Amino acid sequence: MKRKHLFRANALFCLLLFLFSCDKEEVIEPVEAVIPLQVGNEWVYDVIEYTSDGKVLSTSSFRRQVVKDTLIHKTTWYILNNGMIVRNDKDGYVHYRKDAREQYITYPSPEMSGIAYGYQYPNYTLWIYHRRAPGLVEVPNSSHASQAIEFSFERQTEQKASSALSTTWVKEYVTPEIGMIRTDWYYADSDKLMRRYELVNYRVQ
Repeated sequence: MKRKHLFRANALFCLLLFLFSCDKEEVIEPVEAVIPLQVGNEWVYDVIEYTSDGKVLSTSSFRRQVVKDTLIHKTTWYILNNGMIVRNDKDGYVHYRKDAREQYITYPSPEMSGIAYGYQYPNYTLWIYHRRAPGLVEVPNSSHASQAIEFSFERQTEQKASSALSTTWVKEYVTPEIGMIRTDWYYADSDKLMRRYELVNYRVQ
């Protein structure tokens, strides 16, 4: 008899717990669409290489395109023409590394600014610090946007043989309506421009 009462009490408790759980709404964190991702979107860039004294060394063209989407762990991702797998996430714009089966932040959300990743190679170790500037910054001489979000990447390379450390800065300017507008690579341990990706035209849906 006591077992019967105990069973009823446990059943009532489980029912109340279930009803309470149903009343609670699932909290969905907002996702900032840092890059407009949809199959068919594409961007074409001029790639300009500079000498250390600021002269144009060479020019070429670079195209980035969203070729298809795919599901990974029941989440939609987008595959670019260079094979990268990317999506907009609550932590920012992220890419999926198939070798590690993990996602890595490329453009951090404001809360994730300052995140760093370390990569071990046979002859050197690479650390990349991802930062996001607060607010919008000006994009000088751009025909597509006067202001954008600035993401900077500090790339620290340490050679194993000599323990020599060098630092390279990369800055990227992005708008959610268009995507990446400009990327500036600088010579190691210098503020001299080495390479620039400049948006020429784009198509987003």
